[in-house]
Amino acid sequence: MSPQFVRMRPREQGATLVVVLIMLVILTLFAIAAVNLSSANLKVIGNMQARKASEVAGIYGIEDTMSSVAWFTANSATVRNVVAPNGLTARVDPRTCKYALPATGYSAIQPIVPEDTVWEFKVEVTDPATNAKVGMWQGAKIRLLAGNCL
Repeated sequence: MSPQFVRMRPREQGATLVVVLIMLVILTLFAIAAVNLSSANLKVIGNMQARKASEVAGIYGIEDTMSSVAWFTANSATVRNVVAPNGLTARVDPRTCKYALPATGYSAIQPIVPEDTVWEFKVEVTDPATNAKVGMWQGAKIRLLAGNCL
């Protein structure tokens, strides 16, 4: 072949390379944004789980306190610490008697007339690992012998 019939290839400009590099940068930015979003979601979910665990411990403290009428007698105005099954400790503050009314259905001539007493107490739980705190107020109406609401 003679040199005049050789086809000359046009010079490649590299446009494909530039387009591919731009697309690679965009995909990398999407991947970084997805990782950041997922780690933020994990933190939110972890905080929600810690709060729910604290709420469960608080409810357990309320249930444990309400299961015994002895805590509502006149002699037991102390702080209680209740260890819940999930390992957290619920601090139950001293109860407060709001008021007492004579119980209905009893005669005034009976020697012992019970009272319907209304109590209030606060439960607080702090998770030492996450420092999540939950405070709850609980009210209770209990029929007791007269003289327990002081």
